[in-house]
Amino acid sequence: MPRPEFDSVNTIQMSLQSAEQHLHHNDGTTQLQLSCALINIARGSCVAVIRPDGALGQSPFGSLHIPADRPVMQAKISLAPASFDELAAQLRHPAPRPVTLVMTVVDTLSVSQDGLLFIDETLDTAVTDIYWILPVK
Repeated sequence: MPRPEFDSVNTIQMSLQSAEQHLHHNDGTTQLQLSCALINIARGSCVAVIRPDGALGQSPFGSLHIPADRPVMQAKISLAPASFDELAAQLRHPAPRPVTLVMTVVDTLSVSQDGLLFIDETLDTAVTDIYWILPVK
């Protein structure tokens, strides 16, 4: 049986499925909770929690937890308050196609030609960059 070819990637592309803004009145905090389907990794999803408690240009500014036993990643991202507010406003507008989120992580991931992620054990890695593709028309 031939051995599958692997690509080394450090970016994870995701398609936004749903977004909710959570407001906590007792402590005056807010956060976005995003549910995303993975694009460049097959059979997986990511739940991302984004908070306005970071600084502009701060890196790394988040973490990504990739469990070895289930296909659901968990991301925690800190944005500068102004960036958070701008993102929340952008996500409120209806888009003609799904928003795409791309995260760059410190660790290199092995992905087969079929898009299957291969990790031996649970991986926690830092998120060093994040960008959004927001359809406008």
